[in-house]
Amino acid sequence: MNNVLELRQLWQIIRKHFLSIVVMAIIGAAAGYGIAKFVIVPTYSASTSMLVNRSADDTSTATANLSDQQADVQLINTYKNLIISSNVLGTVSKELKNPAPIVVQEAQDAEYKTLADGTQRLVTPAKKRITKPSTKTKYNLSVEELKSMISISNQTNSQVFSINVKAKNSKLAADVANEVADAFKDKIGGFMKINNVSIVDAAKANKQPVAPDVKLFTLAGFVVLGGLTFLYMLVKELSDTTIKSPDEISEAFGMTNLGIIGHVKPIKHFSMSPKVEIAKPENSKTPRSRLSRLDRD
Repeated sequence: MNNVLELRQLWQIIRKHFLSIVVMAIIGAAAGYGIAKFVIVPTYSASTSMLVNRSADDTSTATANLSDQQADVQLINTYKNLIISSNVLGTVSKELKNPAPIVVQEAQDAEYKTLADGTQRLVTPAKKRITKPSTKTKYNLSVEELKSMISISNQTNSQVFSINVKAKNSKLAADVANEVADAFKDKIGGFMKINNVSIVDAAKANKQPVAPDVKLFTLAGFVVLGGLTFLYMLVKELSDTTIKSPDEISEAFGMTNLGIIGHVKPIKHFSMSPKVEIAKPENSKTPRSRLSRLDRD
């Protein structure tokens, strides 16, 4: 019986303060949305995929091919450590700070044709190497900053792994991911004396941020502020010792309710003293009262 009564009281509290709880929950949802949308700096992510695989010349039989694939999968863990090494990231940092110029034309030597008399005739003139400044955006990032931005992931028994970069700018994330992949591909031959890494997918700038989650922040604000409002109302109601109904008196003091006396509104011009009106004689100007005669007797 007590449990039923407590649940009923709880439901009454919810019904009584339902509007306040809903209003505060909506305010919390709006606050969570505003914080996620306008206060917290968004984080963007970009990924580039790389494949670890030996060339056809390195594999002669199916058995050797299978064993090489297993070895390549095991090497991915080693590659993860190499990618975030100071050697690779140092090169990436320099390249991001001072991008290499774009080669418009490679240098070519002049070509000559030897004639019958032994003389040489110029066929193709020499060409100089022509470059133009890089259009890449310059970034001043240290090795430690790059290391904190990069994470490596791969699926079990897969020869493909991904270089993931998180940054406050979508283009920065894509540029760092691509630069790390290029630098690692160029340096892997010097590390392992093999060249079995190729880029599968280059990173692209993704305009959709990965954090913060606006929907999650909105829902959290709705639940948190609505829940706190409900707890406040619950504590306020439970700490109120005012008797609100006859049932509470019976429960608190163990008394039997014999009846209820209704509330009577006060009557205007009401007096407990009896007043008797005496008819006035036609020829008398002074009113006489029976009570006055009795008082004289």
